[in-house]
Amino acid sequence: MLDELRNDPVILSYLQERANLTKGKIAEKLNIDTDIHTVCVHHFDYIDTLRMMMFYLFQQIGLNVVFYIPFNPNAPDVYKTWREIYERVSGCDYSRWECVESSQPNRGTKFAQYLDKCFPHQEDQLDNIRFLSFNHPTEFKEYLQKNPIVNNQNEVIASYEKDLNIYTDCTKSDHFYASRYGKFFLSLQNCKKTEDGIFLTYDDYVNMMTSGWVQYGSINGTQALTLLVDLRDYMDGVESFQNIMERLQSLVYLQEVSQVFDEVAKEQAGRHRLKCYLSNPFRCFPYVHQSRYQITVKQLIECTKDLARKVNRLLLAEREKKNVQLYLRELYKIYLTVKDKWEPSAKQKIEKLFSIHIPDHWEFAKEELYQLLTFYLGSTEEQENKILNFDQLIGKTLSAENIHVTGLSFKTFPWKTPELPSLLTHTWLKECIRCSFIATNQNIRINALLVDYYSRNVTRSTALYSIYHLLAYGNGQITFSYIKDLQENDGPSIYFMILEELYNKEKVNLEEQTEEFSWEETVTTQEEIPKEPLRNIPDLLWLDSDFCQRKFFLNAFVEHHPVYENDFHQQQAFSIIGKLLAEQGEGEELFRETMFPLFPQWTNAHKQNLLDTSYSSGLRTYKSYQNIYYPKAMKRLQRLGSKYIVTKNWKAKHQYDHDTFRIDEHIKEFLASVRIKEIEARSGQHCRMCPFLHVCKDGEYVIDANDS
Repeated sequence: MLDELRNDPVILSYLQERANLTKGKIAEKLNIDTDIHTVCVHHFDYIDTLRMMMFYLFQQIGLNVVFYIPFNPNAPDVYKTWREIYERVSGCDYSRWECVESSQPNRGTKFAQYLDKCFPHQEDQLDNIRFLSFNHPTEFKEYLQKNPIVNNQNEVIASYEKDLNIYTDCTKSDHFYASRYGKFFLSLQNCKKTEDGIFLTYDDYVNMMTSGWVQYGSINGTQALTLLVDLRDYMDGVESFQNIMERLQSLVYLQEVSQVFDEVAKEQAGRHRLKCYLSNPFRCFPYVHQSRYQITVKQLIECTKDLARKVNRLLLAEREKKNVQLYLRELYKIYLTVKDKWEPSAKQKIEKLFSIHIPDHWEFAKEELYQLLTFYLGSTEEQENKILNFDQLIGKTLSAENIHVTGLSFKTFPWKTPELPSLLTHTWLKECIRCSFIATNQNIRINALLVDYYSRNVTRSTALYSIYHLLAYGNGQITFSYIKDLQENDGPSIYFMILEELYNKEKVNLEEQTEEFSWEETVTTQEEIPKEPLRNIPDLLWLDSDFCQRKFFLNAFVEHHPVYENDFHQQQAFSIIGKLLAEQGEGEELFRETMFPLFPQWTNAHKQNLLDTSYSSGLRTYKSYQNIYYPKAMKRLQRLGSKYIVTKNWKAKHQYDHDTFRIDEHIKEFLASVRIKEIEARSGQHCRMCPFLHVCKDGEYVIDANDS
């Protein structure tokens, strides 16, 4: 690999350019008309090996390199960072450095004297300092909303700014890979191309389908999201595009079976949702309702074909290589077919990829191609008005009006010594230099390594000097803060508490600063609920009121009938419908032959077991609702496996079974459960059979039950 890099044209060009570097070329690159002779370096408190070698390179081509640093020999501990680093940079004792400015600020002296007993005693005139303590990161977020970051006016600094920028408006939402368009490439990497086809998971299929890269006529794959969510359990076990296509075709057949039931009762039921359900028990499955989705299953099949073709064009097999220019050309052709519905920011990002120069001879395997895409698409744009890293504090002190240093916790301040890349040590690098170079080339590299070593090992002093620098030279309001619960088992930094003690400032209580609002609460009165619509609800739906009035309300008024989205509920519905249909015609054998293939997510053995463990209900006993007759056994589909308890209410069931339904009694009980903003719920074991459990705040899960 090293030999390939040495012979790479790009690297050879770079090495050639560096070897021929001159002062004139640097001036030309920087658009400077006059000759340059000196490079001034201000306030560099961290110089690693690469930076030091750059300074040596400037020196070799005839440039003078002058370092300007703050330093007071009378306070060696305060200025330890500068002494430790720059004695190695200069190669001489600090007593030989030239002093160009000797004035001493009269602010921040309390903290300086705490750090260094030798610091000159004088009155500290600092008065524009305050301390905040946030009880939770969300409280910090609210603070930023009221006190927004403004470049060079109100700046916020933190040691680990990436952890805090999620609480600003500068989150990485514009990161291409964080968008749906970028997730296409993330999922594409997980796919596998073989002679038997393309293998992928259902999650990757959903991510790619809804990524914005799929288009069939006027239908975009993003429109399929709701349907794909409902199909998660139906698609259980799929491993390839072929599996997915087979499942979707089975679903088409299931919808056709459901439509047969609808057609038979079309004249009586019309478009009445409840009547359609009473005539067609398959309507308890969500994916037979085409009105729920923006896309039909047949359109999803066509979109899947489009996706499969595109994945086949972009996905490389194991050990396959492809010319990078040809690959990007192929990607560009696909992009042209879908770009009209893309967001402008995403267009701008992907089009930058197509504008880069790629050498003609580059041929990459699958992993290398995705690394290339990640490099160009994964780079983030420079954000404005974001929390800055602590290494910018010294510079911002001189340019910003107000500075807020936050995240001053025990674990984050002062920060830990930055480590070398994995597997590397200064000792090993030093031996490599001694074995590879001689004379001056060896000396400058060893000294650059030494400067790197000291820069890494004085980070504690660097952090403390930065705080002093802010106190001494800050222009306006200075704020220090600690955020509780940002990290586990953490507390305020000792230096945060020391600063509070030194400057004798009380913490600002954010709760006291909160603006108080007063408003008149409108008095809401319970309006009388008309009873006539309740009388039009069939006995079947009132069965829910035995268990929970809220479930009855949601089934009767929101959905008009139960729709089971949970796989566990769907299995029970399958067994109930199967047992009902097995009681007519050619019985169970015909049901196995015609219906088993329409539910491919379960094995045949499991489906047979569901039938065997379900009891017969009497298909030929009917009840009526207006002009519709439906099997009395539909009650099992209404309650699934919910069990009646003798001590609990079972009035609706008893009256339903004996055809003695007293509707006014049930209406009275329901109205008694109606509150101004909600319907009263009754939790219990029956919640496990409720299709609304996931949206009910009072529902009881298995783990919550007393019997678990």
